Amino acid sequence: MPATASLVFDFFENHPSFSIERHEIAMAAFGVLRRSMRSIVVSLRDGGDHEACETADRLRSSLSEWLTVPVPFDGAILAALQTIGSPVELEARWGRDIRNAFDSALCAAQSIQLIQNPIRERLRAVIRDLDVGGLPFRIYCHRTARAHFESLFTKPEDALLGEVTFLHSVCDYRDSDTFDTLIKVGPFRSWGWGSAPDAIKAAPRFGTLVQIVWAGCADEPGFGYDPVAPSASETTGSAAQAADESALGTRISWTQRVTRFGDDDGPTAGYSSEDDEFQVFGRLNQPGQKRRATLVQIDGEQGILYLPHSQVLSFDPATGTDVPVGHRLPGETLLPGMFVILPQHDDLDLGGSQIQAGFFSSVWKTRLAAEYMADPCGLVGRLKANGIRLLNLHSSVGRWSRTSSGVLPAPGDRCHFQMLIQVLRVGLDGVTPPKHEGGPWWQSAWNEIRHARGDAIQTGRHEHQLIDEELLGILGGLLPAIRCEAAATKAFPLVIPSDRALHGSFSFYKILSTEDGFLAPDTELNAVRELNTIYQWRA
Repeated sequence: MPATASLVFDFFENHPSFSIERHEIAMAAFGVLRRSMRSIVVSLRDGGDHEACETADRLRSSLSEWLTVPVPFDGAILAALQTIGSPVELEARWGRDIRNAFDSALCAAQSIQLIQNPIRERLRAVIRDLDVGGLPFRIYCHRTARAHFESLFTKPEDALLGEVTFLHSVCDYRDSDTFDTLIKVGPFRSWGWGSAPDAIKAAPRFGTLVQIVWAGCADEPGFGYDPVAPSASETTGSAAQAADESALGTRISWTQRVTRFGDDDGPTAGYSSEDDEFQVFGRLNQPGQKRRATLVQIDGEQGILYLPHSQVLSFDPATGTDVPVGHRLPGETLLPGMFVILPQHDDLDLGGSQIQAGFFSSVWKTRLAAEYMADPCGLVGRLKANGIRLLNLHSSVGRWSRTSSGVLPAPGDRCHFQMLIQVLRVGLDGVTPPKHEGGPWWQSAWNEIRHARGDAIQTGRHEHQLIDEELLGILGGLLPAIRCEAAATKAFPLVIPSDRALHGSFSFYKILSTEDGFLAPDTELNAVRELNTIYQWRA
């Protein structure tokens, strides 16, 4: 009898209602499914055409989920395979070898539909034993996997999993109280499918770690490595128990129990790195084809992928924050509870007659530079008293006084510019600025700024900087409305006021969570997408 079959027998001999033969069939069939899908994914990615790569990514995503989540062996697995086409269609597109592997995968998926996933049975037994013993436990999993854990206990009297049971992020783990047992399905990886925080091993908050994993799926090398801890030894046996001592200062000890299901119950026996799907799939992601991305989830069905160091326009509703509207880094300073802001706007509305760039700016910038040099604190004080309450106003005034080829550094808000001109008392008539072309002097100067910015944007000069400055100025004026809407709803639009240079609107989305571990093409970045589409890019 194979080693894994022996392990399964040891477990199920105490549960005679389960059929050992049926579980052996399930494990064998799932092994065929894995090998067939792995072969298809590798072959399609080697082909190189766009359709083949898209199909490979969908299959890779499905198999990665089945290896890291306690999914039931039901029709959903077969349906996922059938979405890529019929065997005849696959043969016509990519040849007989792909057809043969697909036939094997379909046959295996059909054979396991009425057989229970052995990982689910193992989980039920572990959780019930912990509940009977009164031992507090936690389950570390991805948010989307939670439903599969909850489906293990469908009867009201078996409601063993509550909100506190689940940990989904490093913050959840860090903020949890100490507990007896941590349960993890799948290999430990630092990102992507099966990802978990290194702190699980480097800073354990539990006494026992129960890991249930399919054979051939090894932990990521170096996961949880702690340079100050002594080396740990790990052994496995028929009882799937491994003593794994870890220490942090006061030598916190804990026990690791690993159960492997599949063709063997060892991490390497009978398998090579070529059989580990996560290593194989990792090598398929060639540099340049896709880019690392962070998911910002905005509700239960949608999210946005950003490059890790993107400056994302966002709103922080927390009271007392110094910068309610600004640019933040996904997963670092852009956090759950904040709002992502997506602007949609047309070209700048320049309006008015064309004015020679620099005619008005030369007047007010000269006066501004002189007053700022003579008494910067006094000038900033008068501007604040007149209503300009911007953060870092000192540096902003210095920037406004400078000139730039084709661009006029100036306040982004029209009202702020009007206040600036009033404080500077620009013009020959003292307090009241002289008229120009039938309107106030400051209005003509503001039109000049709008023209300069519009020309710069239309010619591609400093485009993002100019638009961002304009957008931040608009959002600053809309703060009262933004706070009101954010307190009442999780998603809302706001129209840009008609008197601004940009015409359009903002869409606000409250952040549910952020997650690293995606490799996506540029076309999938910075746009709202369905989570089902986004998850195919999880590495």
